[in-house]
Amino acid sequence: MRECLPREDEALLSVAACRTSRQVMAGTVPFGGVAPVSVRSTTTMSTAYIDATPQQIAELAAVGCRIVRVAALSASARKC
Repeated sequence: MRECLPREDEALLSVAACRTSRQVMAGTVPFGGVAPVSVRSTTTMSTAYIDATPQQIAELAAVGCRIVRVAALSASARKC
C-alpha cells in the first residue's frame, strides 16, 4: 500500500491508503504504477476528412497529448 492524498471530505490529518496499480505500456507510454499521468484523447473528426484528422492529431500532440485514439465509425471509414 502507498499513501494517497486525503479526499476533500476527510479530515486533513487523515491519510487514505490505496493500492498501487500495475504499470502497463501503450507503445512507449507507461500507465499506472508510479508512472506520471499521461494525457489521452480521442479525435472528434470523422476519418472521412482525410486532411482534417491528421491535423487534429497534430494539434493534440502539440498541447501534450501522449496517446490519441482515432475512432472509425463505420466499415467504409476504416478503409480511408
